[in-house]
Amino acid sequence: MGLLPETTLLAVGAAVASLLTVVYIYFKKSFSYWKERNVPYIEPTFPFGNFRNLMFLKIHIGHKFVDLYKKLDGEKYGGTYMFTKPEFIFRDPEIIKNVLVKDFSSFHDRGIFTDEQFEPLTVHLFRLPGNRWRNLRVKLTPTFTSGKMKMMFQTLVDCGQELGDILQETASREEIIEIKEILARYSTDIISSCAFGIQSHCLENPGAEFRQWGKKIFPTTIKSSITGSLSALLPSMVSFLKLRGLEPKVSEYFRSLFEETMTYREKNNIKRNDFLQLLIQIKNRGKVEEEHGYLEQNGHGDLENKSDENGLSMNLLAAQAFVFFAAGFETSSTTMTFCLYELSLHQDIQERLREENDVVLKKHEGKITYEAIQEMEYLDKVVSETLRKYPPVTILNRECTKAYKIPDTDIVLEKGVLTAIPVLALHHDPKYYPDPERFDPERFSEEEKAKRHHYVYLPFGEGPRICIGMRFGLMLTKVGLVSLLSKYQFSLSEKTPVPLVMDTKPFILAPAGGMWLQIKQRAEYNTI
Repeated sequence: MGLLPETTLLAVGAAVASLLTVVYIYFKKSFSYWKERNVPYIEPTFPFGNFRNLMFLKIHIGHKFVDLYKKLDGEKYGGTYMFTKPEFIFRDPEIIKNVLVKDFSSFHDRGIFTDEQFEPLTVHLFRLPGNRWRNLRVKLTPTFTSGKMKMMFQTLVDCGQELGDILQETASREEIIEIKEILARYSTDIISSCAFGIQSHCLENPGAEFRQWGKKIFPTTIKSSITGSLSALLPSMVSFLKLRGLEPKVSEYFRSLFEETMTYREKNNIKRNDFLQLLIQIKNRGKVEEEHGYLEQNGHGDLENKSDENGLSMNLLAAQAFVFFAAGFETSSTTMTFCLYELSLHQDIQERLREENDVVLKKHEGKITYEAIQEMEYLDKVVSETLRKYPPVTILNRECTKAYKIPDTDIVLEKGVLTAIPVLALHHDPKYYPDPERFDPERFSEEEKAKRHHYVYLPFGEGPRICIGMRFGLMLTKVGLVSLLSKYQFSLSEKTPVPLVMDTKPFILAPAGGMWLQIKQRAEYNTI
């Protein structure tokens, strides 16, 4: 095969040079977006903008935003780039308050791509935009009132009892255990029962089918991690490339399971005190009977009149059950995991918490009741500090849904600009939390909370899009911790890394390699 003629080589070289020139001009122009608008920004690099190490999974998305937050030190906000797409970071808590509450109408969407035909289980409350989100939120809000939580409470207690029981033999031998997986099985049993109406038996059977499918919701492959990051930072690319956040077989399993269970319960007139029963009400009647005045008392009065009495499709109902399970089991089990790690590091805090548990449970005849959990003030502080130091969801995404002028500035965010509130960074800012790496539950005394701006603590978000399952998640977490600490003591082992190393792949904050702690039985636990 002969060499190409010189004229051909010159033509190819000229074409390549022209293409590179066009690419250079395009990136140079794109990377001047924030400078042209007089917005403080972090200098990007070709071709990833400010997110190169994130795309190569060298850093967790939460810690990436901590890094960006620190680089914008002294500013109330700043610009970044994901490839050539401009992204905006809010740093000032007062502006964050405006975005999440006061000016919510300009930031009511998360900017996450959703395709109902392509991935039916993604059409849920967390992802839906605009009026579809609003109408669904109104229908679902009454399912998470305190009355409905009490209705499901016995399921939590039963699973908490089983959690304590399965660890008894292990604790008697003072073994080292990987606690994160055990806690994931506990939360899976609870939420599979409440959301899907089935007994998954994951605690007694680690290989249970439901648990194995649940693990596939959050795969830790490079592909899934990149897809997750792009969904949060560059949803248009996810749409263009038709990237799936959920494997088709996983989607089909949960959708079919939900439909079969709901159909069986309706056909046989079976009623249970669970979330699925409330979804059946919505399907047939268009609404759940809410407790009087709940929407107004919780800041959703503006949504109430915008609902309708139409029921929801099976796919839409299945998507809500799915996100209730997917968002709940992983975040709750991770929070309990981090909490037990800190309690193992700080035996004095663990002992004080155990003493409170003993006193309150004795008052309630040794039983874990809804009222007993509400009375445990120190437990609430401990869980709050855990969520401060280790928020499962480390950033909040919001899309600018209409042109927005930042108050007291000349800066106008254009419609379609993606913005981020760096939750993990705010939670670790020494300006708001002195010595932020120190675990100190007293940060959440009423006196200390009053000193801080309310919007520097956002583990569940805030405003109309605050996590609808917050009460349930906290209750699940607290019941699990009380069930364990009433019987057992946890401590560090030779397999426990100090400080912790975080897994860079999952979207939710999680320790790399699980959590290995030593467990032993309390000799005095049965005297409660």
